Amino acid sequence: MATSENPDSYLDTRARFDDPVVAGDYVIKKNTLDNAKNRREMACIMAALTGLPEKSRVLDLPCGTGRLLLMLLDKGHTVVAADYARAMLDAAEAYHRNLLASDVEKSNRLKFQQEDILNTSFADDAFDAVICNRLFHHYPEAELRRQVLAELRRIAKNRIIVSFFSNFALSALQFHLGNRIRRITPNDRIPVWYREFERDITRSGLIVSEIYPVRYGISPQTYLKLVSD
Repeated sequence: MATSENPDSYLDTRARFDDPVVAGDYVIKKNTLDNAKNRREMACIMAALTGLPEKSRVLDLPCGTGRLLLMLLDKGHTVVAADYARAMLDAAEAYHRNLLASDVEKSNRLKFQQEDILNTSFADDAFDAVICNRLFHHYPEAELRRQVLAELRRIAKNRIIVSFFSNFALSALQFHLGNRIRRITPNDRIPVWYREFERDITRSGLIVSEIYPVRYGISPQTYLKLVSD
């Protein structure tokens, strides 16, 4: 049951992705991406990781089926892939253990772990960097976003990379107009204004260090590098 601490969007997102069929589909579609959109997103994440020393401890949460993992391992990092959805986590582990079967060194630097993003089991400052990719657009509630940001701040030493859907984009305008025309009130994948998300970030004890739009003014997908205030 949803509460003020655990609203519907939080519970619905967990349930939606904890499905073996959905996870299997993600393995096929997301882990084998070779297109301009994926390359642009990866470039944003790598830019936000610039300067992070090799062998740093990096958390990918939620990891989904793990499309960032090889990139992080190739950079020499020790990676924890975490997700609440057991189906996603199992699919990610099966895919990558098979892929890395002949690369013991990389396989040893990769760990899979089930975690709830609002209440992880990690110690304070457990990671040199934390990546939270493609989650916040599922959370329209400011208070929920702030709770997640506060937990990420607790477990990251001083570098957090998050993505969100910005209203300053052509496709965001199309999203809002389309829903208005159809008289639909959306409850997922909702773009927000940067200043609105920045307030959530500030109230969580973080500041925006860098901004990386995927396609400025066209795509809503935007990456931010956050550091402690």
